[in-house]
Parts: sequence; C-alpha cells; structure tokens
Amino acid sequence: MKYITIPGSSLKFSQISLGTMRIQRKEKDANGNKIYVGKSVEEVELLLKTALDLGINVIDTADIYGHGLSEELIGKVIAKCPELRKKMILQTKCGVVSTSEGLCYDASKDYILKCVDESLERLQTNYIDVLLLHKPDPLYDPKQIAEAFETLRATGKVLYFGVSNFTPVQTALIQKYCSVPIVFSQMQFSIAHSLMIDEQVSVNTNNIHGTPFTSGILDYCRYNDICLQAYSVAQGTNGTFINNPEYEKLNKVMDTLCEKYNTNKNAIALAWILKHPANIMPIIGTTNPAHIKDSLEAFNFELTRQEWYDLYTACDKPLP
Repeated sequence: MKYITIPGSSLKFSQISLGTMRIQRKEKDANGNKIYVGKSVEEVELLLKTALDLGINVIDTADIYGHGLSEELIGKVIAKCPELRKKMILQTKCGVVSTSEGLCYDASKDYILKCVDESLERLQTNYIDVLLLHKPDPLYDPKQIAEAFETLRATGKVLYFGVSNFTPVQTALIQKYCSVPIVFSQMQFSIAHSLMIDEQVSVNTNNIHGTPFTSGILDYCRYNDICLQAYSVAQGTNGTFINNPEYEKLNKVMDTLCEKYNTNKNAIALAWILKHPANIMPIIGTTNPAHIKDSLEAFNFELTRQEWYDLYTACDKPLP
C-alpha cells in the first residue's frame, strides 16, 4: 500500500480507500415497500478487517447510505472490535436529505451539526476523521458552512473536512470564510468516466469532450493541495465497463494488459487512476474481501504512458 499525506496533518492516508455504500441494498417487503437490508455484522467485520490488514485505512461511508444503515453496521463492528477504530481513518458525508416528503440537499449550519451528531451515534465513535458535504446545495450559505466546520473542529467531533461533487468556485467560496482547510474533494472518475481529463485534452476544440463539465476541478485541487478522491472507479455511462460488451474496445485493451502484467481488470482500472501524478485516491466499493486483494494488485506494476493513453482512447475519446 502507498500512503499520502495531507498538508497540516500528521496522518498517513492509504491511497486506496474502501467505500461502504454496498454493504446494504434496497429490497421490497411483502407489501411492496422499499426497505434496506444490510450485510451481517460478521460480514462487515471481515470486510473491514481485510481492508485494514491489507493497509487500507480510509473507510468511506455516508449518512444517506441505506438511510444510516451503512453507518450503523460499521458502528456495530466498532462496538464489537473497538481496537479497529484506532486503525481507521473514518470518513462520512452529509447533506443529502431523503424523506417521505421528497429529496433535497441541505448545507445549512444546523443541519450539518445535527447530521454529525447522528452519524457519531450510529458509528459508535466520539469523533469522525473526515466529513464531506455530499452534494452542492444551491441554497448554501458559505458562511454557515464555515461556522459549522469551525464548530465541529473546535469541539473535536471532526478532524478534517472536504466536499463531494463541488465546483472549484463553490469550494473556494466556502474556503474564503472558513479558517479550517478543505483538504478533500470527491468526484466520479474512471477510464470510462473521465470528464476531468476530457476537458483538458480537448480544450479549445469544438467537440463535446472539450466542454468543461467539471470546471477544471482536477487542476484546482492540485493547485490548492486538495486530495482528489475518485468514486465509481470501474463505472461508465452504462454501469461497470469491466466485461461489458458496450465497452468491447476497452476490454480488449484491458485483456492485453492483464496478460502482460499477470493481473486482473479491477487492478488495471485502478492503475490507470494511480498513474496520474495528482495522487488521486480511488475508492473501491466492493463487499467481497477477495476483490480487495485483486484490486490492490494495481500497486504491483505501473502502466506506461502509451498504455495509459491506449486505455483512454479505447473509450472513443479523441486526441485532437
């Protein structure tokens, strides 16, 4: 495992983190109502222990995952094995509100503080290492967010802060009023969902790939020493691209590289992200301990520059 450091922090963050959205799933009860069903505590314990034993110390979750069920399951493991908490860098997210009344986003000070208290209770811990705002709330007041962050830091409830799916200007506006640094930014990113790369490659062209959909977030993060986290690392527009016939060309290139490096496609997908010099932190969302081991083979080799571009263009992305 490789580790990265964050300016102003003594912690070492594993470059690959474990996402826990899938430790619960949606089902329907006998009446057709949507319910959330989680993995057993024993299954989640094995998953977390496997990750930690392999050097992954960043555990990512969110209050909206299973309406709190994912946090509850992690909390039950922590209660059962309290020694694991010291080995974890526990990251959660807040700001997405889903109730019987509908869906909305809320980045108000009171809501953020309320969410953290509820997450602490579910996670059965007295502090959260990293808190991210999950989605940008168009009604946000940057001063309120700053006040919430500063209160949480002063009370020791949260150590570090970040955002998810925010634009550079939104992030900068919060930072303008906030005395504690924003050190993480989480975005969807993969070989097949490479908007952050597309807008750089096709800048000043009239093709659709040159549209600045991410507003230059990749370079903004690099300039401001913000660690970029990548989620859905094996996802494209139509679900996973691994062994998906809709990504036939990409899979042919991956097959060739798997044979060359004696590895698997999950590792190739991660190696493509790790090749970028920005020290991007991929989040793997598997619930299978064996798949964690497969993914970490990405550290056993390094793609050449040409191989990185071959994977990129295999998704029908042009090099002008």
